[in-house]
Amino acid sequence: MSSDSRTREYVARQTAAGRTKKEIIRLLKRAIAREIFRCLTSTVSIPGIADLRPLRQSKNITITAAARHFGVWPATISTLERGIRRDNDLAHSYRDWPHAA
Repeated sequence: MSSDSRTREYVARQTAAGRTKKEIIRLLKRAIAREIFRCLTSTVSIPGIADLRPLRQSKNITITAAARHFGVWPATISTLERGIRRDNDLAHSYRDWPHAA
């Protein structure tokens, strides 16, 4: 209630409407729950990863060499290629790297 500007504005509106602090906190909890539910139930588009492994293999780059280049463990590259781990920034950099190499 003291740091977020949206929350401060909401509290000011509710206080002006005559609500008590206890009621405002209850309303804030409900608003947070609605926002989290919206995030959990909304569809998120995930970039495809099916091209990562064939791209690396077509350039004859090993997982170890790719991992060394990005400063991560080989298991990180492997899980990224198989779609187990989601790291959009690494996937984007990884997709551009073989073209530059």
